[in-house]
Amino acid sequence: MKPYIELKGASGAVYRYKLADNGDPATTIAGNYVYLDAKGTVVFAGEANNLVDAKNRWSEAYARHGATWLYTRLNVSGASRADEYSDIVIALQPVMNKAD
Repeated sequence: MKPYIELKGASGAVYRYKLADNGDPATTIAGNYVYLDAKGTVVFAGEANNLVDAKNRWSEAYARHGATWLYTRLNVSGASRADEYSDIVIALQPVMNKAD
């Protein structure tokens, strides 16, 4: 898989995400994250005050939706993190975010 991907939000803004090596965000910094399946479709988008938490729903995503890769984006500002999350979810409508 590519080391970086760019996701376009509903606003037209483009966000660059980095592949988490071995599925481990390896940082405690705040940010946004996405799970992708083998086709490259975003199946879940999330935000976290600590990117270690990006793995919280991984087993569900893997088992139910074929998640294969975890990508992260550092984003310390809570307001911009929430805006980016909403922008991505509205544009991509990940299957695991439909109930959000």
